[in-house]
Amino acid sequence: MISIVIPLYNERENILTYREELFPEIDRIAATTGESFQYILVDDGSQDDTYSLLQNLARERTDVIALTNRKNKGMGAAIKHGLQHCEGDLIITMDSDLTFRPEDVRGLIDAYRRSHPACVSGSPYLERGLMEEVTFFRYLLSKTVNSLYRVLLGANITCVSPIFRLYEKNALDGMRIRSDNFEINAEILAKLILNGKSVVEIPVKLHTRRHGESKIDVKKEIKNHMRLLTNISKIRILKGNWG
Repeated sequence: MISIVIPLYNERENILTYREELFPEIDRIAATTGESFQYILVDDGSQDDTYSLLQNLARERTDVIALTNRKNKGMGAAIKHGLQHCEGDLIITMDSDLTFRPEDVRGLIDAYRRSHPACVSGSPYLERGLMEEVTFFRYLLSKTVNSLYRVLLGANITCVSPIFRLYEKNALDGMRIRSDNFEINAEILAKLILNGKSVVEIPVKLHTRRHGESKIDVKKEIKNHMRLLTNISKIRILKGNWG
């Protein structure tokens, strides 16, 4: 089984697209690959009716589990909550706004089946044109952050911060994940790399959000990433493990 974890905060408009854009595509992938899926949809204390809509989906589909944090704690907190309920041997994390499209899940699975790494990570930097929909400011910020991670980690990884990933569940078991915000994705990947786990990347296009607004607080996320980068530097210098 493959568990798909999606954190959500005030995402009613995007949830309304899942019946046409998320579930049918994953159902097609299941039919062609023989995989089974479960959805772990985690409301992060939304102020709209996100959780109510998720509960409706859970009543409609037996493969959907709807969870809530009740209070807004951040993307990382929602992902960590979701990970606790995953039954699959493999775990996929995705954005609630489907800026990485559901059809690209097949690419993650195919790459995993080829070499069985601990993580398959989607990267819009592997090929030209995969970030053409993104604003220049977001591109520049993302490029800068990911370049810093790549240098500090000493790994040939082009993209450390995005959420669109496939993990082996046993690679995450026992990992102490501290981040409660958007930098959780960078923390997990950094810990896998620094602990000697295999990570491969595949090219995936990053699309713009069609509904709702981005929840990223740029100043806050820069601060969080700098703290994480500092921790990585300490680990590299001290040659220690990062659990």
